[in-house]
Amino acid sequence: MDFGLQNIEDYSKDSVWMLKALEQLEKEFQSEKWTFRKPVHPETAFNDIVLQLQPRLKELINRRGAIYCKQLLYKIDVSESQIAKAAALEPETDFMEVLTKLIISRCLQKVLIRNYYKSCEKETPDKSLEQ
Repeated sequence: MDFGLQNIEDYSKDSVWMLKALEQLEKEFQSEKWTFRKPVHPETAFNDIVLQLQPRLKELINRRGAIYCKQLLYKIDVSESQIAKAAALEPETDFMEVLTKLIISRCLQKVLIRNYYKSCEKETPDKSLEQ
């Protein structure tokens, strides 16, 4: 199963996955004590979250600076190459929106990966190392 950021678009239209991604997003910004409104419509859930996160993220970066931004992206696990690639793919889109979408996509990706490996563990019978 491929969980690359470019391959999770289908999951971004599923309200169950987006609610889990929203929980992950709140964990990522736990130090800021941010909470987000739960999206109502699955088709617009991703964009609803973008609209909530983007102004907060912009204000946070303006207040705390570029070094904090780099630390934040490192913690969330969004690389500079991912940012550059996404910005190149959407040259007409505001940089802060591109960054916001990447962060939300990464949160969704973390949720999907965690769920995938949990289900694999359930399917695999317990085997001791001595067998």
